Amino acid sequence: MSNLNEIVDRYIAAWNERDAGKRRALIAKTYSEDANYTDPHRTGDGHTGIDTMIAAVHARFEPAYRFRLKSAVDGYSDRVRFTWEAGGTSDAPLHFVGTDFVTVGQDGRIRTVTCFVDESPAPAK
Repeated sequence: MSNLNEIVDRYIAAWNERDAGKRRALIAKTYSEDANYTDPHRTGDGHTGIDTMIAAVHARFEPAYRFRLKSAVDGYSDRVRFTWEAGGTSDAPLHFVGTDFVTVGQDGRIRTVTCFVDESPAPAK
């Protein structure tokens, strides 16, 4: 199996890539063809579904809004978990934090992602 840190690095890079062609290439390298991503607000199936989901997040937030790894990558066998954060900077003030649980296939690509949002901005009143 590929190095788990490299898999997570590609995962974060795909979320940050705004060039559609480069993002699709990262997704193909990072996720299996039948991969599934699920969080409380969205889901994506396969390369096209995951790309569409990430593009929708990009459409909602300014380019300064970037994802970054917040914790060490913890994993064993085909299971991985890590915490990420996004925003929280002067250029992207909304701050989000989440913990993702990932399964990885024998080919070293992600098969499933289950994301839990740990922190998010309070809803507008």
